[in-house]
Amino acid sequence: MKRLLPCCALTALVGALLLSRPADAETCLSPFVKRLDRPEKYLYVFCVDADGKDNDFLLVLDVDIESPKYGKKLYQLDLGSSGNETHHFGYTDDRTHLWGCSLFSNRVFLIDVATDPAKPRLVKVIDSAKESGLTGPHSPYALPGRMLLSFLGGKDDGLPAGLAEFRNDGAYVRTLPLPKDAPYGYDVAIKPDLNRMVTSSFTPPSNYKKPFAKMDLKNFGNTLLVWDFRARKILQHLTTGAAPLECRWSLKEEANHGFTNCALDNSIWVWEDGGEDKYATRKLVETGKLPADLRQSPDDRFLYVSCFVSNEIQQWDVSDLKKPKLASTVVPGVQPNMMHVTGDGKRMYVTNSLLSTLDRSGNFWVRLVHIGPDGMKMDPFFNVDLTKFKSGPARGHDMLLN
Repeated sequence: MKRLLPCCALTALVGALLLSRPADAETCLSPFVKRLDRPEKYLYVFCVDADGKDNDFLLVLDVDIESPKYGKKLYQLDLGSSGNETHHFGYTDDRTHLWGCSLFSNRVFLIDVATDPAKPRLVKVIDSAKESGLTGPHSPYALPGRMLLSFLGGKDDGLPAGLAEFRNDGAYVRTLPLPKDAPYGYDVAIKPDLNRMVTSSFTPPSNYKKPFAKMDLKNFGNTLLVWDFRARKILQHLTTGAAPLECRWSLKEEANHGFTNCALDNSIWVWEDGGEDKYATRKLVETGKLPADLRQSPDDRFLYVSCFVSNEIQQWDVSDLKKPKLASTVVPGVQPNMMHVTGDGKRMYVTNSLLSTLDRSGNFWVRLVHIGPDGMKMDPFFNVDLTKFKSGPARGHDMLLN
């Protein structure tokens, strides 16, 4: 006869099993995207050929800790064209395809990552400007059966910017222009349980295509727009610091607030319930110089901000919005930019290219930060050099896990 475990031992065992499961929070993706149900095996890195002479590509890295090729380059998918300024990409809701956006060429690349995740396949290239009437596609955001793209510009690389919807097969659906009194676009985030969507603001292609020294720093937005998501109707204009970039709703189901990093204000702002079904904004914390990316921990306790000019990543404890605290900092290298936090909240991958017109270093890499109870620590062994390709150096930007 088998002995039964004592109640306390059974409880401990169940708890250990639950803790060992990969978290399904996988932050900063659309809430409509199917979550990864296992530890990551592949890291996809969207790469710009640094000198613009060769084709841009999608790089596949082995990030399976059990693999003999861990930390190595596995595959390089040629995107078939150069000069795109490949930037952000995102999964379709069923997680079978990536949609990759290009800030200079307006091309959007549809990439199959389901047939063979280790060897993605380019299935379609869309000229997003042709049908949408918008330019500078930035954030591909999954909806059920569709992709919502935020654009940085309108006709002829100017303003107003807008949003456009496409079916998952690439067919155009509709354009949602931004108003003339809030014409700047950048990111988008949706909170389905509240029926709310928020969009942020940057600068149009006619400005960001110039070298930084020639950019008009007055030609940047400082506005968040709050939308009725289902009606696709703008409800409210909110003012923030200059150049609010990423939009991050709180991950808690009943929470009614979110965060944005203001690149030209060196700060993180919060939008929160202001009463009477309205939102209010306020500066939450001062950050390092030029906060370029903003990420969340799966337990909703921490924000991570990459400070592109001061070369650091900061971890902020925002569990108490009235008393945010700087929990830890780490310096991964020069000009850290994009971050990607794993579903268990224990690792963060980092790249260091923002825009070809803004980068000040030619040393491009992918590095790994470990996150524990005592804060962030650099992995001394994980260091993928992005300067050693046959075509020369590549600027690694956005990342996704599979």
